[in-house]
Amino acid sequence: MKKLICIVTVMLFLSSASYAYAGTIGDEPGTPGKWFKGEEPVQKDEAKPPLVFVHGINGSSSTWFDRNDMAKQAVLNGYESAFIDLYPDQDMKKNGKLLAEKLKEIYDIFGRKLIIIGYSKGGVDTQSALVYYNAHPYVDKVITLGSPHYGTPLADLAYSKVGSWLAQILGQKSHALYSLQTGPMAAFRSETDRLETFPNKYVTYSGSEWGTFGSVLYLGGMYLKSFGANDGAVTVSSTRLSYANNILTGKWDHFSIKNGTIMFPVFKNHLLANIANTENEDDPKQHDPASTELNTDVYVKGGENEKDKTEEFYVEEGTNGLSIQWLNTRQEAKLEIVSPTGDVLTKLKTTEASFPYEGAYSHHVQINKPVPGKWTIRSNSGKKAPYLLLVSYDSPLNEEIKVAAAKSGDASTHSSSLIKQLSKKVETIYFKDAKKDHPLKTTSSSSDVQLNKEGAYSVTVHYTGLTASGTSAFNRTVIRTLYVDQHGTIHGDIPY
Repeated sequence: MKKLICIVTVMLFLSSASYAYAGTIGDEPGTPGKWFKGEEPVQKDEAKPPLVFVHGINGSSSTWFDRNDMAKQAVLNGYESAFIDLYPDQDMKKNGKLLAEKLKEIYDIFGRKLIIIGYSKGGVDTQSALVYYNAHPYVDKVITLGSPHYGTPLADLAYSKVGSWLAQILGQKSHALYSLQTGPMAAFRSETDRLETFPNKYVTYSGSEWGTFGSVLYLGGMYLKSFGANDGAVTVSSTRLSYANNILTGKWDHFSIKNGTIMFPVFKNHLLANIANTENEDDPKQHDPASTELNTDVYVKGGENEKDKTEEFYVEEGTNGLSIQWLNTRQEAKLEIVSPTGDVLTKLKTTEASFPYEGAYSHHVQINKPVPGKWTIRSNSGKKAPYLLLVSYDSPLNEEIKVAAAKSGDASTHSSSLIKQLSKKVETIYFKDAKKDHPLKTTSSSSDVQLNKEGAYSVTVHYTGLTASGTSAFNRTVIRTLYVDQHGTIHGDIPY
């Protein structure tokens, strides 16, 4: 009898040991490499591939079941599932390697090919696992939800000279965020698309909503709107792959696009479909992944606050509206906005900021038909803290500046029907890696910036000028990240 008990005990130990890497949804999430097997459906259907859910940047597996019923939707629809934790702050190569190892484990447990549901950066991490770490044999299909396949200009902003102070103090600058800059992602796409051997495995979904004034995604949506339709964190064009089935752009924001009740009914018909024979519901002509146009509707300024800080910006004649946002680490900003006529505005709406400035507060206001001239914004926080000022202009001059800037080359002035003078200043920061930056010289000529080292270059172009009347000044800021690979090839949109 004792011998029988001993044998049973050993068998139970070996059985539990084989599942030591797995857990259940009730376990604590967040340990990179740990994965959780979802609840078993009442009626298991072996014809349905298991679903593996992959979270995004700064996230964990809990994103699918904490205030989200995606895990429950999988069960209700008869699918077995798994939820994995990757590194929340690492790039797609490190996460791809880890994910590939775990997909092999999950495949061995379920005994059949998997369908991956990748949210945000999780979609990029997934393709990295398949292409660079040989996970293709374990995967039948990849569905990406709001994934920045071409990066996001918000990551460019966080690594720019004006936007990095706040991102740094918030602890948001990481290998993950660094990798999502548009330049590094252009390099990743160039290499990955060339190596991708099974392009028909991919299905993409994107959102085009980012809420109304005061919503948590308002900052991202306003900044990204000149790049095109977006979900408050990622542009629609960035979510698409030229060889994928880009199924649908819906009225979702970057948070709702991962919600089970909302999204499972949308993509469930494509879980079992032969995607090579599925027709896109979206416009197939809209697969251009990135815009090379300049986003000339914003003015950006930021830095380290010296307790009480004053910034100035100009509003040109004919401006229809302004959106002013001041980001810092204090919920009580004590801000004053002073118009050219001396009127003082102190009532701003305050919300928690989102990607890439989680942990900050956004203080914002919209002004219709603003008075032309020099405006002033004062922060009387009484405490030294970094800040970021974003001014978005609804102005007919936006398109004119874009055309003039594109034609001006290295010339210091430009004139047109609406512009009497246009000048620019170019600031460049070189990043060898995600943490260390090296400011290069500030110039008025882009040709003076030497892009001769492998790595990322954050380029900020400040445009200033006068309108055709000669009495109204204006200012705009264009920010891009370029990447120089080991062969000296420049990837990304050169913003001048």
